[in-house]
Amino acid sequence: MNNPTPYDEAVALNYISDRLNDPRVEQFFTQNRHKQSATRGLLDLLGVPLPQWAQRSFSGRAGVAKAAMDRFRGDNPHERLPRGYVPPKAR
Repeated sequence: MNNPTPYDEAVALNYISDRLNDPRVEQFFTQNRHKQSATRGLLDLLGVPLPQWAQRSFSGRAGVAKAAMDRFRGDNPHERLPRGYVPPKAR
């Protein structure tokens, strides 16, 4: 079995991306949320960038909380402590 070159991988990824952006493919997968979710998981496992139709959209309270945390982490990159973390007492 031959090892693919980086060029071969780029060509294959380009081909896959073109096929995933086909309107017929988009229509097929967006009609059924189970198919869309399974495809999203498979593409994520394979490391293939998700097309627009497969990306998750956060709405409601979860979306607001996620956006707020993303903004906070962007402003405070050093604050990566878990929720409820209490530092150990100084000895």
